[in-house]
Amino acid sequence: MQPRGYRADIDGLRAVAVLLVLIFHGGLALFPSGFIGVDIFFVISGYLTTSIILSAVSRGDFSLKQFYVRRLWRLQPAILVLLVATLGVASLLYLPKDFIDFLKSEKYTSLLLSNQFFSKATDGYATAEAATLPLLHTWSLAIEWQWYIVLPLGLMALTRYLAPHRLKMAVVLLTLSSIVVALGVAKMIPEKSYYAFLGRIFELLIGSCAAVLANDRQRLSRAGASALGLAALGVLIYAATRSIPTTAYPGLPAIAICLATALLVSGQVGQQGITSKVLAWSPLVFIGTISYSLYLWHWPVIAIITYLGIEKTPAVVAGYFGASFALGIASYYLIEKPLRRLRLGFGKTLVLLLVVPAVAFSVLYSAGNRADGWMQRFGSAPSDILPRLKASEIPQREPCLGGATDGSDSSCVLGQAGASKRALLMGDSYSNHFWGLIDTLAKDAGISVTAQGFPGCLALPDVYLYDWWKYKNALYKKCHDAATAYHQQVARNHYDYVILGLTWDTYADSSAVVLSIDDPRSQALSRERMKAALLSSLEIVEQSGATPVLLKSNIVMPEGANDCLYRTIKLRNTIEDQQCATSVAQPEENPWLVQLFKDAKLAHPNLLIIDPKDVQCSGGQCKLLIDGLPIYRDIGHITDFASKAMGSLYLQAKGNPFKPKED
Repeated sequence: MQPRGYRADIDGLRAVAVLLVLIFHGGLALFPSGFIGVDIFFVISGYLTTSIILSAVSRGDFSLKQFYVRRLWRLQPAILVLLVATLGVASLLYLPKDFIDFLKSEKYTSLLLSNQFFSKATDGYATAEAATLPLLHTWSLAIEWQWYIVLPLGLMALTRYLAPHRLKMAVVLLTLSSIVVALGVAKMIPEKSYYAFLGRIFELLIGSCAAVLANDRQRLSRAGASALGLAALGVLIYAATRSIPTTAYPGLPAIAICLATALLVSGQVGQQGITSKVLAWSPLVFIGTISYSLYLWHWPVIAIITYLGIEKTPAVVAGYFGASFALGIASYYLIEKPLRRLRLGFGKTLVLLLVVPAVAFSVLYSAGNRADGWMQRFGSAPSDILPRLKASEIPQREPCLGGATDGSDSSCVLGQAGASKRALLMGDSYSNHFWGLIDTLAKDAGISVTAQGFPGCLALPDVYLYDWWKYKNALYKKCHDAATAYHQQVARNHYDYVILGLTWDTYADSSAVVLSIDDPRSQALSRERMKAALLSSLEIVEQSGATPVLLKSNIVMPEGANDCLYRTIKLRNTIEDQQCATSVAQPEENPWLVQLFKDAKLAHPNLLIIDPKDVQCSGGQCKLLIDGLPIYRDIGHITDFASKAMGSLYLQAKGNPFKPKED
């Protein structure tokens, strides 16, 4: 039996939303912006929750405690089962660091704050690092819960102090204000706005507008309602087929999507037009009925497939859809439906469904973090790769990236401590990941090295990076300030050596280097400014009495280079079984950079150039492994083990550039 006021067309619209999301996550080209299904869900949620609360308030029987009891039993049991199930799978397959991140996501999911966690843990929604996080999709459920906290309190206040017509006006004004706020959030933090409650609340409020305006006396004709309904449905399908960027989203496209959804749920259009009959088609209604469970279970399936590096062939994608529906149906009939009608008191419900899980998952995360992700889960298969990588980590290295820019941090010193010869290592994260290499060379040469660095930063004087990294349509001022501080330090401290390490190719291939925000931009102009800034940097170094050193880049990690090796660990196989590649063809160097280093050497004959590729590559092949361990920890950065090993290999093959050459 369906509840009073039940609308099958809304369940049909839920089906459209969840199918768009499933198709998008399945990687099918049909709906490249299928993520708008979540926007549709938010509008539906805003409409239904507002309608339920206003109806109860008008009857005089609204209870805040009962509202939360119903919401908790409606949503939390299935989530808790999901958390336990994904914990079991992740404990079998996820590598230690990834497992710690997973446990942290479980903690924040149980605290109803996973949107904030994923905002900090990822560089955006549709990114490579986000694709393997089994609980990524719970960000939207966190937004829902934050809405459930705000909405009833707000409506209770509005209905108490405002007449019905003023209530409608207040909700409309709040919605318009929230749209302005969301557009501001998208502009200020474009890579984080996708997960932001303030960036999303307008979508729920548009649903609220549809609810408070639903009883207006103006009625459309059936033909008018049908035309508007079909147009609204067309907007949703059209938007899903476009390639809408997830950066700076939700923005203007989301407003159109939400307004179209509001038309479809509103009584004037949704219940009178032909779209209500289309959306009330029984297969769609069934999918809409299980849409919550289907949404919950689909993402972990595809995230684990991605984590294992399984190619998404048609058979695999079909398996993803089949598994998602099987799990969703089972979850609905075994968990969601039986428990949604269960009623305990508010206190018991709160403790059972929120407090106990939050404490349990928080304790589990703390224990896992202290135990380094329980590396022993993988036993000895294969050999000791993980323990050796862990043992080689340099704990003080990472905190020195983005830290003090005046050399005051005593933990950011490598080489021979207290040596009379001193050096400064500066640059971006590439200078930082060569800590082990420089440490090895410096100890051999008796040099104390202070390490400074700033992420994604072209550490050269008098230039800025514009529209770079997370600084969209803005100058990367922190980088400019750090580079200025480094060069002031050089002039002040009179080092023996100043070592500059950068991801040279990334800057050379960009058009981001400017002198001011109004500068014209092109790759040619950017390169011209980069060259001038480099020569200026070398001049500052030499005027201070130091010898300048340029640290070139390693090759960028080939796509999937570590997949085979790590799959052997995840699946407890042996490397021999997998026959993993150990090298890759050496890519051609950027001709402009080759000439840049030649020009720099010509202008500054004392310049030393250290090229890690001299020991990573030979005979046209570049190593992916050193002593059986992976060189790379991500697409560009090398492991601490590889960095140290490269230092030793460099000494053997090339000698120490910091030592005078013997005649």
